[in-house]
Amino acid sequence: MGYTFEVELDTAQPFIVDLEVHEYHTQVLSGNIILHLEKPESFKIATVSIAGHVGVMLNIGTPESGIVHERLVNSTTDLVAANDTNGSALINFEAGTQYLPFRVDIPRSGDLPPTLINKLDTPYIDWKYEIQVTLRRSSLFSTTKTFKHDLILRRLHTPSPSTKTLSSSTDVHGQYRSKLTADGVISLGQDILQASVELKARHKEYMIKEIDCAIVQTEDINFRTKRGHPSVDNAHVPGAPCKINASRIVSNFKKVRNEENSLDFGRKKPIDMDLRIDNFQLIPTEQGLDWLQISHVLRYTIHFMDVQVEPIVTELPLFVGHEDLSSAAEPMLKFKRAETILMPLPQIESHL
Repeated sequence: MGYTFEVELDTAQPFIVDLEVHEYHTQVLSGNIILHLEKPESFKIATVSIAGHVGVMLNIGTPESGIVHERLVNSTTDLVAANDTNGSALINFEAGTQYLPFRVDIPRSGDLPPTLINKLDTPYIDWKYEIQVTLRRSSLFSTTKTFKHDLILRRLHTPSPSTKTLSSSTDVHGQYRSKLTADGVISLGQDILQASVELKARHKEYMIKEIDCAIVQTEDINFRTKRGHPSVDNAHVPGAPCKINASRIVSNFKKVRNEENSLDFGRKKPIDMDLRIDNFQLIPTEQGLDWLQISHVLRYTIHFMDVQVEPIVTELPLFVGHEDLSSAAEPMLKFKRAETILMPLPQIESHL
C-alpha cells in the first residue's frame, strides 16, 4: 500500500508565475500538495522549494573561456515545522484525498530575469527555474518521493495605449513622400502583423524600385557575476562580465517591387504587407532589468531606382507581450532549448 501526490499552484495558468515588479519585494507563491492516501499516514519530511540558476560563459572567444553557474533564487519552506501542532515533528493525515497548503517565498522577485520561452540568439548565457516538492513518511523503511516541474516566470509589462497603432512619415520636398502604419503591439503566439505603406515619388530621380519590411528583435545582455569563480581566469572576484549584443529577424522578409516602374507606385492605393511572425524565435519585450534588454522594431526600407540614392530605413518600435501565452506553450520550455549551456538543476546544484 502506498500513496501518490500532485502539486497545484494558485496561479491563473499551471506553473506560470507572474513576477511582481517591486525590486526588493519578496513575492509569495502559494498552492496545495494533493495527497491520495490508501490509509492514514504520517510524514516526517514535507518541503517545497523554488530554485533557479543562470549558466554563463566568461572570457568568450579566448583560451581562458569557461562556464560558471550562479543561483538566481533558492527558497525552501518546511511544511512539517509549519504544521507540527503537538511537537511530534510529524504531519498526520487520514485516508483519502487530503490537501496540504503551502506558501513559499520568491525573494527579490523584481530582480529575476523572466523565463525565456524561446532561446536567445546566443549559446553563452541561459537560465531556468523549477519547483520541487519532497515527501517522506515516518515509517522506518519509507522512501523519499520527489516532484519536480519547470516554472515559467514572466514579467507582464503594460504597453502604452499610444502604441496600439503606430505610424512614421517622411516627406522630402521635391523628392518623395512615405508613410508607414502598423500595429505597435504583438502578442506571443500571434501569426500575422499587418502593415500598410503609402508612397509618392515626386521626381523620376526618386522613383522607387522596391520596399521591404521585417520584424527585428534585439537582445542586449550585460551580465556580471555576483560572486567569484576561482576556476576561471579573470573571474576570481565578483563582477566578471558577459556582454552580448545580438539581433535577428523574427518574421518573414517581405519585399514588394515596383513592377511597372511607375511614379504612382504606392500612391493611388496603399501597399498592404502581412508579416508572418516567427513564434519559435520571438521573445517578449523585456525592459525590467539593467542587464537584460529585449526590444523589437518593424524595419522598413525604401530602395530607389537610382543606385546613387541611398536607401531610406525607418524603424517603428514594437511591443511584444504575453497575452496569448497558455499552458500549451509549456512544452516549448523543454524542447526549444536543447542546445544551451545549462544542465538540469539537480545536476549542477553542487556548483552553485
